[in-house]
Amino acid sequence: MSEKGVSEDAQAYGDQSLQMIFSKGWEGFEELEETSLPFNSAEYQRKVKETMKKFEEATTIVNQIGLFSPNELIDEVSTDSLQYLMLPFYLGKIALKLQHESRGEVLQIAEVYFKDFLQRCQEYDLCDEYKKNAVGAAEGSNTDELAQLMRAAHARNDKIAQFRKKKELDEFIRKMKLAVRNKSVDDEVRREFFLKLLNKSIIDATEELDSVQLEKQMVQMRTMHGSTVAQSNEHIAFDNVKAISTSDTAGHSHHHHHHLSQQPKKKPMQPFIITRNSAQKAVFGAGYPSLPVMTVDEFYDQRVREGVFPDEEKVAKMNREQAIAAAQDPNEKEDQEKAVEEIQVENDDPEYLARMRRMDEYKDVVRRGDGNRYNRS
Repeated sequence: MSEKGVSEDAQAYGDQSLQMIFSKGWEGFEELEETSLPFNSAEYQRKVKETMKKFEEATTIVNQIGLFSPNELIDEVSTDSLQYLMLPFYLGKIALKLQHESRGEVLQIAEVYFKDFLQRCQEYDLCDEYKKNAVGAAEGSNTDELAQLMRAAHARNDKIAQFRKKKELDEFIRKMKLAVRNKSVDDEVRREFFLKLLNKSIIDATEELDSVQLEKQMVQMRTMHGSTVAQSNEHIAFDNVKAISTSDTAGHSHHHHHHLSQQPKKKPMQPFIITRNSAQKAVFGAGYPSLPVMTVDEFYDQRVREGVFPDEEKVAKMNREQAIAAAQDPNEKEDQEKAVEEIQVENDDPEYLARMRRMDEYKDVVRRGDGNRYNRS
């Protein structure tokens, strides 16, 4: 069964909880954007992880029900499904708010999310700026000074145009957000809202990618500098431990050295990406880590085992029986019904006799031809 051929039962089952989970994540994201709590406070970081978990759960459900197909157009995506294209963008924005994780890992994860979001928007023909900017950056080192000045001028004009466009989109989104969330507007307005929200997020994701690239360079420089300092401190610490070991017993010095060498390792962060087909279940493209998600076939088989979806063999058997009944000769079917009625009369079946008496009483009260005589002369 292909992703496009997901059953309607599976779609309905997933959407029932998907909308609720995504809405909670969306509300949490906006609360984080507007709160006055310090970024490094325990309460703020708790809300960051809760919101991130909601968006990760929503992404898992989107993968399970095969919500998006790799060969569809944006016009073929339903209005309610448009909002789920935002999942990688929101996950990228949330990841950048993490304070107690390795900054290098955080930047790497955010970059994966933003690139995935822009790549999918390109596939739906929602943007081409990302590809154009990437090409322009690659050709930058091979041009002369005049061409560089021209490109800088164009880039400045593009930034001004993007700033104005983003301001207009922000104003529209701010006015329509509450109405769209409460579903108090028609489908056409809601679709326009989500498309404009995607356009604004494309601009934001492009800007965030530039910032992530710059910060990654700074982190790499700090890491290189820090490794040099760490090596120096490690030699000093080792000399101190060695000095202690000469005055203490052998067992005591071994205990100190063992304590210093052991450092707890955190589990590396892993992105939750919306997969496009079953092959991406193993590897999601070049540079993307493996993803533990189910294919649509695996999801359907699991629901059959749980009794949520009907077994295909049983459904096929029922369809065959209905087809045989529909193809039966009408005269033969009528003869069978008459034979049943004769058996009921011979056996004085009480249910059959009561039904026939009610029919006789009805015929006595209602004359032949009576009924709905509306609009008749």
